[in-house]
Amino acid sequence: IGITLLASAGSMILRYYLGRAHALETQAHPELRRAPTIAIGVLVCGPKRDETLYTQADLDLLATMADQTGIALRNARLVADLRQLNDSAQVLNRGLAAAKDQMEKLDAVKTDFITIASHELRTPLAQIKGYIELANALNDQGILDQDRLQDHLENMRKAGDRIEELIAAMLDVSQLDLKSMDLRFAEVSLENILRMSVEPLVDVARQRKLSLVVRGLRGLPSIEADMTRLVQAFRNVLVNAIKFTPDGGRIDVGAQIDTAENAAPERIVISIADTGVGIDKDNLELIFNKFYRTSDPSLHSSGTYKFMGAGPGLGLTIARG
Repeated sequence: IGITLLASAGSMILRYYLGRAHALETQAHPELRRAPTIAIGVLVCGPKRDETLYTQADLDLLATMADQTGIALRNARLVADLRQLNDSAQVLNRGLAAAKDQMEKLDAVKTDFITIASHELRTPLAQIKGYIELANALNDQGILDQDRLQDHLENMRKAGDRIEELIAAMLDVSQLDLKSMDLRFAEVSLENILRMSVEPLVDVARQRKLSLVVRGLRGLPSIEADMTRLVQAFRNVLVNAIKFTPDGGRIDVGAQIDTAENAAPERIVISIADTGVGIDKDNLELIFNKFYRTSDPSLHSSGTYKFMGAGPGLGLTIARG
C-alpha cells in the first residue's frame, strides 16, 4: 500500500493505493479534487506480519497519520518561511538604516560644502584684495618700489592660482559625474609618471620635516594611460598623505609587479603609505565622495600642505574617478 500526501489550496489531500489494479480513492473536499495538487511526501506500508489484509480501520488510521503529518510539515515549512522572511526583513532594515545614515552624512556634506567652498574662495580673494589695497596705499604715499610691487604681484598670483585650482577641481568632478572626462591614452613610463607626481612635493615634505621615500620604480613596464590625469591622481593622494601626516612623519611610495597566481598579466601595484592619523573604517568609502570631510567643517582652515589643512574635499574623488 502506498499513501501519498498532496497539497492543494492550502489543504492536505490523502491518496492511497490498494493492490495492483484497485481503484484510486481520494479523501478530500470535492472542491479540492478539481484543484491542482503537489506531492509533498509519501507513506509506504509493506505487508502485515500476520499476512492479513489491511482493514478499513487501518486505512483510516493511516489516512489520519498522513493528514496530521502533512499538517505538521506544512506548519514547519510556514515557520521556516516566516523565520527566513524575518531574517530578510532584519537584513533589509539594517541596510536601510545604513543607507539612511549615509544619506544623512551626504546631506550634511552638501550643506557643509557651502561653508567650505565659500571659505576656500574667500581666502585667496581676500588676499588679492588686500594686496591690491596695500599696493594702492603705498603708491599713494609714493613709497611703492619695484621690489615691493613684485612681492605683491607674486602673492596675488599664488592666490589666483589657488582659485583656478579650485574651479578646475570642480569642473573635473562635474565631468566625472557626467562620465564626459576626455582621456587621451598613450604609451607612457610609469616611473616618469610617479616621479612627476612626487618631485613637486619634495620641498613641501622637507619644510614639514616629512620623510618622503620612493622605491621600486626602475624596471617597471610601460602602460597605456593619460599621463596628465594619472599624475594628477597620484599627486592628489600624495597631497592627502602630506596633509594628514604630522611633522616628522614618513610617507613611502612603492611600486611592484603583482606576481600572484591569480593576478592579471603585468598588473602593477602602486602603494602610498604614511604614518598619519589614519582613517576610520566607517569612512573608508565616504572619503571618496565629493566634498566629504572627516573633520568638523566648522573648524575648517585653509592650507594646501599644512598638517590637517583643509581643502574642498575633491582630491580623492578625482583620484578614484
